[in-house]
Amino acid sequence: MHTKNTVSNKVLVIYLIIFYVWWTVEELAYWGYTSNTLAQVIISSLVKLATWSIPAFILIKKYSHQLKIEYPQLFKNRFRLWPYLLGILIMFIYLMILLYFENGGIKINPQFRPSDFIDKFLIVGITEELVFRCWLLNALLKKMPTWVALIINNLLFLCIHFPIWYQTHTLVANFTSGGFITVFVLGIIFGLLFIKSKNIWVPIVYHMLWDIIVTIF
Repeated sequence: MHTKNTVSNKVLVIYLIIFYVWWTVEELAYWGYTSNTLAQVIISSLVKLATWSIPAFILIKKYSHQLKIEYPQLFKNRFRLWPYLLGILIMFIYLMILLYFENGGIKINPQFRPSDFIDKFLIVGITEELVFRCWLLNALLKKMPTWVALIINNLLFLCIHFPIWYQTHTLVANFTSGGFITVFVLGIIFGLLFIKSKNIWVPIVYHMLWDIIVTIF
């Protein structure tokens, strides 16, 4: 039930409608800002940074006292570092084993480009974690039980991938191969990391490393 101590349902619904409509149009339109590959990556990344991160950051500050973890604590909260470093090591080993068996060895992706460090490494981790964990999950945690908030949050996280999957003709493949399950489970893990550490930089780093590893290999 909504109380004055939580972000109103109206605010969340309006935000989600605007956010999903905008990003669906942006992905399906697949606007080419320039013919230069590097410049295209930089401009597209700046568009995502501006339209995802800035509104989320403004809302986080505006509704800070109505969130489970308030601003600026969620950027500054101290935590024990070694368990998260161990988690990164486990994640790296898991991915290397998985990629080894999938590809018949550890091989560099022939489609990998240095510009992938911009959008696949820097931008995606920051923008998606600010929106889905730092803002949306943070708001939902104040309104409902943890696991309900996590499930709803990660259904939303899964849905934001639909436009790009449709645009790249991989929507059906991501469901038949079970790729959508990976996205959902990763969202749960990133959410739990955020809840446990109370610091958004933890899921951001995990998200960045996961994406760049699977992009390179």
